[in-house]
Amino acid sequence: MPNTAKLRKRLIKKLEELFQLDQPDLDFGFYRIMQTKALQIKSFIDKDLLQIIEDAFGQIDEARKAELEANIARELEAAKEYGVADPEQSPKVMEARAMYESLRDGASAEADVYDHLYRFFERYYDDGDFVSRRYYARESAGKAAPFAIPYNGEEVKLHWANADQYYVKTADYFSNFSFDISQAAEIRKMSKDVKVLNGIPETPLKIHFRIIDASEGEHGNVKESEDKKRFFVLYEEMPIEFYDSGELVVNFEYKSLPGGKNDVEPETEKALKEKFGKSLNKGDMPNLAITHKIIEAVSQTEKGKEYLNAMNLYAPTDKIPNRPLLAKYINQYTARNTRDYFIHKDLG
Repeated sequence: MPNTAKLRKRLIKKLEELFQLDQPDLDFGFYRIMQTKALQIKSFIDKDLLQIIEDAFGQIDEARKAELEANIARELEAAKEYGVADPEQSPKVMEARAMYESLRDGASAEADVYDHLYRFFERYYDDGDFVSRRYYARESAGKAAPFAIPYNGEEVKLHWANADQYYVKTADYFSNFSFDISQAAEIRKMSKDVKVLNGIPETPLKIHFRIIDASEGEHGNVKESEDKKRFFVLYEEMPIEFYDSGELVVNFEYKSLPGGKNDVEPETEKALKEKFGKSLNKGDMPNLAITHKIIEAVSQTEKGKEYLNAMNLYAPTDKIPNRPLLAKYINQYTARNTRDYFIHKDLG
């Protein structure tokens, strides 16, 4: 079983993920609020919460632990010198062991608290969403997770896994998507020397994705027909612009396309396959094509030159090892505004 330090570290990592402290690059909505409070939240997680647990169980003093171990050894040696038939059963040795076990039990109880807290948050939070998973045991490759459901003795009980969640349809929900690409995880892990080598400035590089025009689609929970399906495309009249502050703005449209498909041109498909590999998935091509157009447009401006190195850094995936960092954010943006999702009812 992992020791107390490892379990504590695992809990801290989960809480940082839950409070979005691992995404300082995103700069809009909920993310912006969390970043303004990041230092306070970080302090609570790293210090206050752990201190509360340590105070409750008593912090395990490693020096005290070593002292008790040495005491056991001394009593054993003394029992042997006095000729005790079974030194381990000597009252003095048993008393010394009892004191040591008491200290160790305290450490075990503290570790259990970290483990239970981690399992609780893991159950209700997964990959950016708060979900309700009432399982007794984790799902494994050979066995599904047994769930607990509300039951009042009915002969037949029908239950939906998302019974205590709200369905949120995002088809007509649009908002600006802002981020500081210089704070991307791929850049934050670089040393200063590596940043200089890659031409990454120390100043923020904020980018805003904005919807200029969105055609009207189906309302409510009506599913769009294939020929009316809408897609994100660059706003051709002005794909990019800059605020007076020098921050980059990328303009999008969300509209239906002929045939209800978002296929790239044959020449573009050929160029993308040459750059990213012949096994490139067709579904990845539109966003990669958008990425290429944005980078090309930015490269032709004086203000945008400082953005180029960061945009072109690799943010690899299993299938696209040389995916540009900008493409990662375009994928996040388009997915955020086109996927429906469930949210726990207490967080609605």
